[in-house]
Amino acid sequence: MKMVLSGGDSTIILLLRLLAIPLLAIILLQCQPDQGVGDKLIAEVFDKRLYQSEADQVIPASASAADSLLFRNAYVERWIRERLMMIEAEQNLPADLALEDLVQDYRESMIRHQYEKMLVENLLDTTIVQTELETYYQENKSQYILESVIVRCRFIRVDSLDSEIRKEIESLWTTDDLEEHQRLLSLCNEHAKTFYLNDSVWHRLAQVQAEMPPGTVDEKLIRDSKTFKISNDESYYFLKILEARDEEEIAPLTFIKEQASKVILHKRKLELLEKIKEDLYHRASSQKRIKVHTG
Repeated sequence: MKMVLSGGDSTIILLLRLLAIPLLAIILLQCQPDQGVGDKLIAEVFDKRLYQSEADQVIPASASAADSLLFRNAYVERWIRERLMMIEAEQNLPADLALEDLVQDYRESMIRHQYEKMLVENLLDTTIVQTELETYYQENKSQYILESVIVRCRFIRVDSLDSEIRKEIESLWTTDDLEEHQRLLSLCNEHAKTFYLNDSVWHRLAQVQAEMPPGTVDEKLIRDSKTFKISNDESYYFLKILEARDEEEIAPLTFIKEQASKVILHKRKLELLEKIKEDLYHRASSQKRIKVHTG
């Protein structure tokens, strides 16, 4: 997709590029180029020097002379502050700080993380069968306490439309007939602003309330009545409550299925990595690659 920029957008692009300069400055601090003959010195901080060739690396080739000056000046100001911070850090960090060890630990951690990620992507079985979910739920359902009322429902919101279509939706919205339900689904896909027609899916009551006129549905009303047909100047609303669960009740499995699946997969991941570590240990041990020296 091609983005078309207006004339004022060029200023925004310039500002975004200027915001990128701090990152480039940090990178380039570690990459001092060799200064050629005639390279102009443009800044000094104690014994540190900045030459024009380094600052010019952040300037886009297409930049105008005025923009180039902005880029160069912004880079110089950032370079000065970064150098001062580096000098201050070098003077004040504890002498016994094992910086090389910290760098090595970080490097090893990153290598291990990337390799473990690759192993998981290639070896982890991500299929979760229903019986596994049910077993997990039975063993852990006390951990999943509802924080708000949830409902299974059918809900349809349609804006003002052809009266014949509205009447057809109204005649079908409570149906249990499969063919009629498919017709209702087709009508909603074409005409409804919002609809929930999957009877097995739970929704937070607050989510349903947000779709309806204020004050028309609350926790008490859904106990006293199971069907609601409401209209105003903007829309027609159809709501049928199939089941409700109260706050502080145990959440049904279908409501926490996605969350439970993530927990199961995380446990599998840990078990997979632990097995690989043990396999590596046993293989290295059988090849006599491990030696433990005792005093």
